[in-house]
Amino acid sequence: MTDERLTGLWSDEILYPSSVESVDLVFRRDSSGWLYWSSWSTEFAVSRFTWATPGELVLKFHRTLEGTWSIDNGATRHEVESDEEEESVIELGYEIAPGEDPFGTPVRLLSLDRSLTEHLAGSQFAWVEKPESLSDPSADAPRPDPSSRR
Repeated sequence: MTDERLTGLWSDEILYPSSVESVDLVFRRDSSGWLYWSSWSTEFAVSRFTWATPGELVLKFHRTLEGTWSIDNGATRHEVESDEEEESVIELGYEIAPGEDPFGTPVRLLSLDRSLTEHLAGSQFAWVEKPESLSDPSADAPRPDPSSRR
């Protein structure tokens, strides 16, 4: 059984609007998801996972992509410099409850029982009411030529 309340986009940018880094966490209905970390330094990382909620939230990470992002004609573009398989499982307690952003605006909060430090993420995220997309931002990004790897 899956907790459908998780489905959608959660972001820490709403909670920490002045931070030089931000993290988005997406849970899709098909049990796939991704964590997107980005920094003002133009670096990014996407950690893809499958998820389930048999009591706790179980994230099974299977791929990590890293690279740089840029703005081109108003659109964010990503260039993947590293695309690696990953095999890790993280089990987390979680709670979804009402909260407020730093400006006092009501938000729905996802609080994890610990930070996702292995993936450069904290433990608290706010629900994004109308996300532009639930697609992995690195899905169509250019990849390094596999023949150029040493």
